[in-house]
Amino acid sequence: MALTEEQLRCRDIILSQEYADFIVEYGGNIDVMVNTYNPSCYEVINSSYVVIHKPLPEDGQLNPDEYGYNMIPTVMGLMDTTSMEESGILPVHYSPASGYRGSGVLVSIIDTGIDYTHPAFRFSNGSTRMLSIWDQTIQSDNVPENFPYGTLYTSDDIDRALFSEEPMELIPTRDEEGHGTFMAGIIAGSEDTANSFVGAAPEASIIAVKLKPAKDYLREYYVLKEGSVAFQETDIFMAVQFSLKQAAKYRMPLVICLGIGNSLDSHEGTSSLSQYLNWINNLTGICITVAAGNELGRAHHFSGFIPGKDDSQNVELRVGENERGFQMEIWGSLADVFSVEIVSPEGERIARSQSRLGVSQRVRLLFEDTEIYLADKSVGLTSGQFLMVLQFRNPTPGIWSLRVYGDRISNGRFDIWLPMEKFIEEDTYFLSPDPDITVSSVATTNSLIVAANYNHYNNSLYIHSSRGYTASGFIKPDIAAPGVDVFGPLPGGRYGQMTGSSVSAAHAAGAAALLLEWGLLHVIIINMDGNDIRRLLIQGAIQKSGETYPNKGWGYGAMNLKNTFETLRVLR
Repeated sequence: MALTEEQLRCRDIILSQEYADFIVEYGGNIDVMVNTYNPSCYEVINSSYVVIHKPLPEDGQLNPDEYGYNMIPTVMGLMDTTSMEESGILPVHYSPASGYRGSGVLVSIIDTGIDYTHPAFRFSNGSTRMLSIWDQTIQSDNVPENFPYGTLYTSDDIDRALFSEEPMELIPTRDEEGHGTFMAGIIAGSEDTANSFVGAAPEASIIAVKLKPAKDYLREYYVLKEGSVAFQETDIFMAVQFSLKQAAKYRMPLVICLGIGNSLDSHEGTSSLSQYLNWINNLTGICITVAAGNELGRAHHFSGFIPGKDDSQNVELRVGENERGFQMEIWGSLADVFSVEIVSPEGERIARSQSRLGVSQRVRLLFEDTEIYLADKSVGLTSGQFLMVLQFRNPTPGIWSLRVYGDRISNGRFDIWLPMEKFIEEDTYFLSPDPDITVSSVATTNSLIVAANYNHYNNSLYIHSSRGYTASGFIKPDIAAPGVDVFGPLPGGRYGQMTGSSVSAAHAAGAAALLLEWGLLHVIIINMDGNDIRRLLIQGAIQKSGETYPNKGWGYGAMNLKNTFETLRVLR
């Protein structure tokens, strides 16, 4: 179906590097939103959120002073079968009493795409197990309904390609990174006895969304490391909404797996995306799993305490030789106000200035090629917290000193986060870091199933598996799942190994699909939602003797689906 003139105009704006994208919490009144923001184009997500697009200034740079913190999309990066046995999934496949394999459940992988030609996503007769692929990076008239960009490929389209001599000529979508293909395989890959592989839910139906790369202005705004893979929050919003519409179309329960995340934001589940996902996860028949992250040992979190007004604490930050820049954020409680004094490695000083709501300053050092932007971004935060954003461009390598002062103190605690390891040079870090509260920001969302990463070969936590809890003390991660040297499918019909908490989230997503098949499709729990599944996985988690649970590394323990079902028999 050909796009209308208005849809074509909107698509061009969405893809254009000359337009900025924003997330607006609009309260359901579109007319008021349009009159307030005058967008060039917009897409309604639901009755709470809308994505709008506005022209960038002539210099192509976003002016952050014009927009609230939550309006500017965050950028997210990748969180990169004995594992099925260890997770208690294989026994559930083959149990005479259950035999659950994900039949009738839809799983959605929102990631780098998928190799749809891989045997892991095909039936034994060669036809596809995929219901659809939405590739946001390929533009055509064949867009999903109510989504004005990308290309939709249906199962019929995919089968036509698979049974042709040159599948890629008909459907040119590819997974250049291999991350999405691997994730999809762990969740729902078909059994391949020759390669000793099977996914957690090998009879589930699959949809995949290939996210388009983050726009250049956002990469520059956040000063991301060159070459890093990054996606923007607005496209993730749209991908989640697409997944919901596909589940409604096929009348199937849905599991969404997010193997992406970031390290900025409040770490209290207060971002627009976190609140949207939290709402979805409470809907009947929907479950969302996310990766805890791979930030332990990266030294990207600092926590401090200031007892009273005008007291201070020094924070030392090492900046690496090749660091082009980064954004860091200072968060505090709603009753506290902080200010900072900054001293460069060469001794240049940015004097302490009293923090004022909505006030910013941009400083270029006199004898160094460093520019620093400081802004109090507390205005407009739904949580009411204190937030100061600091952006460093061309920072001088060496040890920087940030002295944090208390301007008004009630609680006194503050936290500072640097970007995730894929967005920053590895030799940029705090000298006295706090290893806790390093879970990905989206992983601090209360109701989502958050999976930490453990090595199922020796039953130990992965060295970089992010630790909880949330900044407000809510218990995350929920469980740990295998994520070290896990065997799974790679593009080109190959198999290989991958490590990361995204792999752990994929195991949890597969387990969730089996629980949805058991609970919802077999009418055991008629209104089963993501919270129910989270609780069941927690109840079945295996806990080591001598350990105290829950804890900040393992959550409530190692996921074991077989034990979950055994626990259910006892409870019933």
